Amino acid sequence: MHPLARTIGTALLTLAMLAPAAQAQDEIEPIENIRLAAGHFVEQALAVGPEDEVEIDVGRLDNRLRLARCAVPLEAEFPPGGRRDGNTAVKVQCTDPVSWSLYVPVTVERYAEVVVASRSLGRQQTLSGSDLRLERIQTSRHAGSYFEDPREVIGQQTRRHIRAGQILGTQHITEREVVARGQRVTILAGTGSISIRMHGEALEGGTLGERIRVRNTSSGRVVEGVVQPAGQVRVSL
Repeated sequence: MHPLARTIGTALLTLAMLAPAAQAQDEIEPIENIRLAAGHFVEQALAVGPEDEVEIDVGRLDNRLRLARCAVPLEAEFPPGGRRDGNTAVKVQCTDPVSWSLYVPVTVERYAEVVVASRSLGRQQTLSGSDLRLERIQTSRHAGSYFEDPREVIGQQTRRHIRAGQILGTQHITEREVVARGQRVTILAGTGSISIRMHGEALEGGTLGERIRVRNTSSGRVVEGVVQPAGQVRVSL
């Protein structure tokens, strides 16, 4: 046999042997595609913006996985009841040409500057700017509520004692009490141009806009009215 013919034959045989392996590799979904699908889904699901401090870490998958290459875009979703912060998982699945799915481990860490007490605060204390400061925390590890803007809590009142450095949540504050129980108040009644003022006593404390019971000190009659900004109580005739 001519040497050139022998060389060509050997080359063709080698290509024939490699072809099934290359074809098999083409029929396998790359692991990196699955991880990218999971990460991209989390970014979209959480609506992560350029100003958000969010770290998404997609876990590694077993390199020995041999899943059929998907003919359509991979689908991803959080499992029912799955967390969206901290350690969670994303279900990635394929529907064509064969159906398969697997769970990809994902860690989502959120960071934000939140409002904390700058010093120890007593119960029923009206909050001012000097009582508050901002502190950067890992919010994905914080179980309670929190505020990111001090203006949301300035002027409100503490429900309980708060220690210095404690994160303020909705459970710690309430609207400032405008009228206290037993306080002398002015009862306003009337519609349109008719206005009547009477002396009264608050039978319970109340915040702005809250309905409370008051007693008319002249008649002794107990009525219900809405707390006004100046500590007055407006009732309906």
